[in-house]
Amino acid sequence: MNNLKLCDIGYSYESKNIINNVSLEVFEGDWLAIAGRNGSGKSTLLRVMANLIKPSTGDIFLNGKQFIEINNINQKLSIMSQRSEINGGMRVHDLVRLGRYPYLSSWQFKLSEEDEHFVENALNFTGLNKFKDRCVSSLSGGERQRAFLALALAQDGSILLFDEPTNHLDIVAQFQILQLLKQLASKGKTIISVLHDLNHIGNYCNKLALLKDGQLSSFGDTSEVLTSSSLSEAFEININVTSHGTRLHVHY
Repeated sequence: MNNLKLCDIGYSYESKNIINNVSLEVFEGDWLAIAGRNGSGKSTLLRVMANLIKPSTGDIFLNGKQFIEINNINQKLSIMSQRSEINGGMRVHDLVRLGRYPYLSSWQFKLSEEDEHFVENALNFTGLNKFKDRCVSSLSGGERQRAFLALALAQDGSILLFDEPTNHLDIVAQFQILQLLKQLASKGKTIISVLHDLNHIGNYCNKLALLKDGQLSSFGDTSEVLTSSSLSEAFEININVTSHGTRLHVHY
């Protein structure tokens, strides 16, 4: 079973501690939400988990091996960032093909038939096959997010990381993205996402990590962490959580 484990992770930048002593573990099929106030270290933690920046302290393990011991680590991790930027004139099809680049040998100049199969599957899963010849700049916000999701899927990593995947989207596009991520978790992918909407977290994510001032305020099953006391402590305002059957509702 795939698992990602963080042990006492810290990250400092210009002598400032951004995250401190973060330890957690997630498994295949988990959907972990990372939440907290602005500046609490959410995106930095996600970038460390995605191997985009190296932790200053601590270790990260994937399936029992340290990141530094895994030669093809970038094949295992796929990230979609709110900061994703691309040449707007690029076609959707070419954007999604970028997800296969970690698999190319130094002597390869084109994707293999197997690579193209992963690209087509990603386009079909996200409903973008009919848009594959359009320029990325011509897409709506929701379509653009799905295009970057397709890029991450084409990479076929076992761990998928998303920095605010529903940011700036209308409710229909938010629903579409969240439903796609839910399907991926049900297929055994490990989903890790920074999310601001606490009700989305309650409805979709089975694990929750709350950050406060760069430290892990609470971590565990969403049903145990998404509570009035834990949220009020992390966000420093009065927050009330009620339940209606199996659904949790956050009020503030």
